[in-house]
Amino acid sequence: MNEFELIRRCFHRAHHGASVIVGNGDDAAVFATPPGRQTVISVDALIAGRHVPSICPPEGFAARLLGRGLSDLAAMGADPRYVLLSLTLPSFDAAWVDQFAEKFHQLAVQWGVDLIGGDTSRGPLAAHLTAIGEVNSGAALTRSGAVAGDGLWLLGRDLGGARAYLEVLDAEIPENPVWAERYWRPEPMLDAGRALSGVAHAAIDISDGLCQDLGHVLDAASAPLKISIDSQALPIAPGLLAQFDEHQALEFALTGGDDYCLLAAIAKAEDAPAGAVCLGYFEAAEHPEILLDSEPLPSDWQLGWDHSR
Repeated sequence: MNEFELIRRCFHRAHHGASVIVGNGDDAAVFATPPGRQTVISVDALIAGRHVPSICPPEGFAARLLGRGLSDLAAMGADPRYVLLSLTLPSFDAAWVDQFAEKFHQLAVQWGVDLIGGDTSRGPLAAHLTAIGEVNSGAALTRSGAVAGDGLWLLGRDLGGARAYLEVLDAEIPENPVWAERYWRPEPMLDAGRALSGVAHAAIDISDGLCQDLGHVLDAASAPLKISIDSQALPIAPGLLAQFDEHQALEFALTGGDDYCLLAAIAKAEDAPAGAVCLGYFEAAEHPEILLDSEPLPSDWQLGWDHSR
């Protein structure tokens, strides 16, 4: 199977949404943006041996790629519309690609996106996903805007499970189905992101670790802020406290990343979406600072994933 046969077999779709003028199969895609709407675009990489194991199940690779890519749109409060897929494969293995494509298209339908183009090539297993969404003009959420008095609200299932699953992959501890689900099947918080539009002063998704991503919110604020996270409010993934001591479980939850929950700065508690959990309140400060139960973060913690390492 060559490149063009692979595209026709696995990724070409004859029918697209009404807003797609030219879909996949041409040199570029063309789509129409309705009046009063703005386009939101994000690109994300998934590289085997770096972001996932070198030998990677096709369904997991597809789910992880699409879920984490759409999480960026969720953090902006956007409606997902389209994706572009650039896929590099060690070989054009029909069985592997068929399983990848089936899961990819299944989730694309579930999350309301249209695959409108992309590219395939031979090389080490990797993919880049460009996610395209829409918001009402001027309504996109950003990382900036948090102010003193805002609550820090967490929207999502729980924290730390994806990080704990790395210990399973390293054969350090037994398999855990919940952690495997968190790692291989991230759920973009699309409905929650839309619910934050017009409510949140700032928002971000947790991809690199709660503390590190929260640090971006602090850095983007117009005035220095600090916040003390309430450890008792953190929704820790099932099984973490049973398998690890409290210190390590908190480290995984606060710095592990790959949780794809949302953090939002919201002025009034009554405006927080249903199910959101308040982790603390922003306060004016001399310099940006994150505390845990009013104490400095442990000195042995690395605050999140560093893509340069």
